[in-house]
Amino acid sequence: ARRALWFALTIGLGVLVAEVVAGLVFGSLALLGDAAHMVTDVSAYGIALWAARMSLRPPSATRTFGLGRIEILAALVNGATLLAASAWIAYESVRRLIDPPIVNGSGMGLVAALGLVANVVVLIMLWRSGSSGLNVRAAMLHAGGDLLGSIAALTAGIVIALTGFDRADPIASLALSLLIVAGAWRLVRASADVLLDAAPAGINADQVGSSLVTVGGVLEVHDVHVWTMAPGTVAASAHVRVSIDHDVSVLLDDMAGVLASHHGIHHSTLQVRADRGSARMETVPLMAVEDAVEWATNHIARLHPDMTRGVIAAAAGAAALGIAADGRVSPVSVTTRALGSLQRTTEDD
Repeated sequence: ARRALWFALTIGLGVLVAEVVAGLVFGSLALLGDAAHMVTDVSAYGIALWAARMSLRPPSATRTFGLGRIEILAALVNGATLLAASAWIAYESVRRLIDPPIVNGSGMGLVAALGLVANVVVLIMLWRSGSSGLNVRAAMLHAGGDLLGSIAALTAGIVIALTGFDRADPIASLALSLLIVAGAWRLVRASADVLLDAAPAGINADQVGSSLVTVGGVLEVHDVHVWTMAPGTVAASAHVRVSIDHDVSVLLDDMAGVLASHHGIHHSTLQVRADRGSARMETVPLMAVEDAVEWATNHIARLHPDMTRGVIAAAAGAAALGIAADGRVSPVSVTTRALGSLQRTTEDD
């Protein structure tokens, strides 16, 4: 990606100089507007290069997450400069619509055609870099805006050369500014979401919690947070209440597997608390199925007085039938399984 950004920076500087000179010589706002956009682009490529280099620095004692998010910050700055450039182009377009100057359409079209070729090459190079980060995405948005600017300037130049309609120049510039604003605003929003620790697109914290509850031995999940640490790295944290009769290390592995397979989350921090109710039950001996169901129903009813006793009894009975051996069963296991079943039912509702 850095090689592509260096290439884009070099080409951008060349096109910038050519468009400024041609815009002044031929009196074209479309060329000058595209040149103004090129100023933000050249700056964007420079910022993107710097951010890409800084993001490779390892974490330290004071910056424990490293500098991965500096690319997100660079994308936000680049999006903001695009919005500012679009506002200036729109203002100048309206002013020239009211009082259009004389424009050399042929010369304007020629320079725009050269810029079009250069911008196509830059866009292809950035696309072939294979990076999907917001930093390179911002650079591609700048290059795409330049491509649209060149197309607008070329179209306006042809119209002016053939018809003498000078207002084609500011009209093309105004259309360009509106197109740039749409893309820049999406980039600013995406960057701000990352910096504000919003959940990534396609991942919902409630869904993450529901997935964790499906792990056997997990009784309750709350205080779930999901965010993007750096481009390509999604993290999650949660408080988890588990049954005392399950191995916590095994549960942690199982929950990490669910996060990775269901949501693509490979960096998680899970605070585990063993269920106190289970801790008080751990020495209870095996019972007949009916007695175990009654015991579990009473225990769950005390823990969750808001639940209907009939619903609790049904869940306990189903749990007991699934694990009973020789007509006897552990009331602890019945209670744990029934609680898990009730929790999942509540989540589904």
